[in-house]
Amino acid sequence: MAARRPTIRDVAAAAEVSVATVSHALNGKGRLEDATRARIREVADRLGYRADPRARALRTGTGNTIALVASLLADEGADREGRLDWYTRAAFAAADECLRQGYALVLVPPSDQQSWAANLAVDGVLAIDPDPSDGIVATLLQRSLPAVVVGGADESPEMATVALDRASAVEVVMAHFLARGCAHPALVVDGSRRHIATGTHRAYLAWCAAHGFSPKVAVAPTGVSRSESGKRAMAELLTAHPEVDAVYVPLDSLAVGGAEAIGELASAPGRVRRDIRVVTSEGLLARHANPPLTAVDTKREQQAVAATRMLVEQLRTGRLPESRTFAATLVVRD
Repeated sequence: MAARRPTIRDVAAAAEVSVATVSHALNGKGRLEDATRARIREVADRLGYRADPRARALRTGTGNTIALVASLLADEGADREGRLDWYTRAAFAAADECLRQGYALVLVPPSDQQSWAANLAVDGVLAIDPDPSDGIVATLLQRSLPAVVVGGADESPEMATVALDRASAVEVVMAHFLARGCAHPALVVDGSRRHIATGTHRAYLAWCAAHGFSPKVAVAPTGVSRSESGKRAMAELLTAHPEVDAVYVPLDSLAVGGAEAIGELASAPGRVRRDIRVVTSEGLLARHANPPLTAVDTKREQQAVAATRMLVEQLRTGRLPESRTFAATLVVRD
């Protein structure tokens, strides 16, 4: 005969507290001392108590589900290999942390952004690299649905964010260029309003001003594949500034196209120099480029885990967590 499953009343009796106190302790709610909360959780673990998720959902009106969406996946110009690489890395890290916290992760297709953002029944949302033009952040704020932005967002001070410190990324990239003897570092970004473009652009201009360099920036065109867009932007940059000897391209799919453009232009005598260095963001495309590209470790997995923990904290306490940034490091391959 199977042993009787322990109940919340058993935990309350063993811990000598009320049922309500047990509920608050196990769900991260209420105003309990940390020692009391820890003691109740220890008793629950010792007894083998596990709350019935279906009963809890009916009682609280929540389903312990978190949605993850990345609007960049809807960008038809984004090259498939690169976007699936960083998306999969973030999704696996977030899913693993969700399970540790007692939540299930729902992967939301990026199509019809407004519909899902307005109607999806989840407890909270992890929004990866949103673009203000897609309206996701605005809709989530309008719904008062708890959310954390992964990758940074300029327009949402009332929403917690986790992001790479773009200033530190520019700093380590430019230091690398200078250490390699480069004297004319440039930047290629995409034309979106995502933080990877806008934040990096601002940081690069600030670095140039602080170090006495003339900024050289090309914005990749839209309407074509990312690799083709990167090729066109790099060709435009090098035509306008043939002295450029190093280029930071934070979006890896643009960097691959940019590197191809350098090779093609260098094959024409007198067009551009052959030893132009390119640095991008770490991932599958950077590792498998020919030659492999030095890259900024964007801490994609760490960002996803941190964002998940912050969102769960917000769901349990009702308080907006502090935003967090990760300092950049470099994976050197040249």
